[in-house]
Amino acid sequence: MKNIIKIIISAFLIILLANGALGYAGMGGNTSNINIPQVTGNVTQIDLNNTTESDQDIIMVQHLIEVDANILKATNTLFIRETLIFRNIGTKDFYGNLKTSIPDGSDNISLARSEMMTGGGMVPIDFSQNGNIVSWKEYVEKNSNLPFLYAVEYSVKQGADGSNTETFSKKLAVPAIINYKYMEKPDLPAIVVKIAKPQESTVKFIDENGNKIGATEVDDKGEIFRFSSPQFKEITVEISQSSAILPGSQNYTMIIVIVIGILIILVFSYPYIKKKLNPDEKISKISKKTEGKTNKNANVVKESAKDNAASSGKYKGKNAEELEDLKKQFLSKIKDLEKKYESGDLLDEEYEDTRSSYQGNLKEIEKMLEKIG
Repeated sequence: MKNIIKIIISAFLIILLANGALGYAGMGGNTSNINIPQVTGNVTQIDLNNTTESDQDIIMVQHLIEVDANILKATNTLFIRETLIFRNIGTKDFYGNLKTSIPDGSDNISLARSEMMTGGGMVPIDFSQNGNIVSWKEYVEKNSNLPFLYAVEYSVKQGADGSNTETFSKKLAVPAIINYKYMEKPDLPAIVVKIAKPQESTVKFIDENGNKIGATEVDDKGEIFRFSSPQFKEITVEISQSSAILPGSQNYTMIIVIVIGILIILVFSYPYIKKKLNPDEKISKISKKTEGKTNKNANVVKESAKDNAASSGKYKGKNAEELEDLKKQFLSKIKDLEKKYESGDLLDEEYEDTRSSYQGNLKEIEKMLEKIG
């Protein structure tokens, strides 16, 4: 039922596009001078003796191709609806097979017919399929001002390779099978392509030789493309979705998760990055540490020089008690010197010089104590 409603809408769209330019009754314009039959389903009595099965005089007056790419979001499928208007420009009525091609992998195929008149409805009709060719037995009156509308619907499954580009190819002519001439009326393009697609998508048309096809006219919304006097025998529609922002809430959620993850990593790595980006701070700390060691070493050297100066007097005038106190002081200093050296605060040369000075003083003090006895 939904497909029939869609077909009815398509029929009215064709009528609006034509808008009287075809000169057919019931298409708007000069309808007051034409007797329009209001009963649908009436077909002129067919005289089989005066008909032909050759379709060489069958032309394509209007071909509307509607591509719905929005369904791709859920089913990865393109929905296609074609509306075909044939006309017989020969001297005999036609009674034979009308044909059209469908792409490989087409599914859910349906066919319906409507009389091009006010009040005309869509009637499902039987058809046969041989590979990519759909055909149906039909009668087309010669030079008829009321040609039938034929609506063909089908779906085309797209590849599951994750590509952002969807394609649909329509063969307008198949050698020895379909070779209808597209003979349009003035101001009425022979081929009209209407595309329902996501806003961020772009559309490109290619012919059978891989050359880009430019539309004669495009509407303001970029949805309806008109082609006048087509020279191509096949038209491929490529619908490409933007790779910057993919449609669908799942993709947006994934982007948000990735951004949050990056922020968390940056927060935890900030101290390390800060150190890398501020080497002066590290140099400053090293300088302060070195400066502290230098000051300590300078104090030790000064103290050692002072002790040497004290020892130059050979401790004359000191009694035994004073000498014992000095001995204890130098022993304590040697002990502190050992601790500083083990902790790495003194260089080898400084340690040896200072220790040698302390021991020299101790020897001199011990000699003085021996003399005092």
